[in-house]
Amino acid sequence: MLDIYALNSTSAAVAAGVPTVQMKEHDKHSWVSLYGGMTPNLAFNICMIAIWGILLTLQCAQLIFRQWWFSTAFICTGILEVLGYIGRTWSHSDTGLMDPFLLNMICLTIAPVFTMGGIYYQLAKLLEVYGPKFGLWRPIIYSYVFIACDIVSLAIQAAGGGTAGMAVSDGDTTEEGTHIFVAGLALQVFSMLIFIFLWFHFLYQVYIKTRMQHAQTTKFSWALLNISQQEIDYLYAPGYRHMRLPSRIGFKYFPLAMTGAVLTIFTRCVYRLAELAEGWEGNLITHEWYFIILDAVMMSIATICVTAFHPGVAFQGRTKSVKIEKSGRKKHAGPATDDEYDPDHAMDNGEASTDLEAGFNDDALHLGLQLDQPYTPDESNTENENEKADHEYAIPIIETHGHNNNNATTTRTQRPESMPLDPSSDPIIDEKAGFQQQQSKSGGFKLWPFNKK
Repeated sequence: MLDIYALNSTSAAVAAGVPTVQMKEHDKHSWVSLYGGMTPNLAFNICMIAIWGILLTLQCAQLIFRQWWFSTAFICTGILEVLGYIGRTWSHSDTGLMDPFLLNMICLTIAPVFTMGGIYYQLAKLLEVYGPKFGLWRPIIYSYVFIACDIVSLAIQAAGGGTAGMAVSDGDTTEEGTHIFVAGLALQVFSMLIFIFLWFHFLYQVYIKTRMQHAQTTKFSWALLNISQQEIDYLYAPGYRHMRLPSRIGFKYFPLAMTGAVLTIFTRCVYRLAELAEGWEGNLITHEWYFIILDAVMMSIATICVTAFHPGVAFQGRTKSVKIEKSGRKKHAGPATDDEYDPDHAMDNGEASTDLEAGFNDDALHLGLQLDQPYTPDESNTENENEKADHEYAIPIIETHGHNNNNATTTRTQRPESMPLDPSSDPIIDEKAGFQQQQSKSGGFKLWPFNKK
């Protein structure tokens, strides 16, 4: 539906934007050039048809990854690019023909709208995988805002085309309509600029700020880059840890591929805006090398990036589904916020709060224990049931590094036979919290509930 609407609206805009004299001359003579005297290169445009034919085929094949929104957007992009270069190839034999000129201008002008529509949604998914707290907005808002901006941009272009079309019918100048059309392209570029800012904000939060938090520093240094992603993974959403495994190359380099795609498409859109702002006989539109480098190459690189590192591979699309929350943040799948603490992260990575007492209290509370009340086991439990509970209490295990809770009253006791401990150390009983601790060789503590008698 959006594709048909875009083609119709942009067709009117582009057709109306062509100087009136040229259109009237074209009715009599096909030799009038609609490319400002430039003739599209035949070999180059045939080559681009082949390249985009391959990319379109690959995008269709990648439907097996079940990324329906992304695949639909890029299949539309591929179709538009193929049609656009068919138009340019057709124009090589006669640059005065209106139909191939419109086919070229319409399809290649609106193709990035669909490309970015597919990319916008991927940021929402990455925010769910790493954690909503790394974004400035809720994940789904990114998709809503920027896709809406693209639709509004097309609507403005359509309005410009309608204004210019009426001017042509009345024999007036099309300058006003052309300016409105260019304003629509300017809105597209502006919205992309905001998206790029938000994208790099996300990358900074995920890759830089987390390392600073892990190293407990407020200043950036290049040494922070020596910290591996695996070391800081405890700061991310625990529900998608399986997707972030270092061995998963498809996901590891997906953000890099996205960055390349976004920057190249932005470069192309800035070029197209400058080209049309100059006019139909400007320097950019009449020299094909600008088009080859700043449009054809940029769009090809962007699509190759996200085809090679497809989101279906990154997000395990054939077997998994990344759910985008439409109202509020996930309570359990996302990472802990400043007001929350996820014990799974601390347990899996051996991390503890810098405020030891607060960290210990948080750990206990997340295990369902009250520090102001003694732990009271159910006396009706049999000895076998207690022993079974001891063995089954495998998660959570909380470790702190080289510290003890100074406010807790501790006594030493004999090691329970049902709990395998490090023979180099004795267990410590925490009478206040109802925890038993064992100090390991590394200087850390392991804690678990014990039955007070």
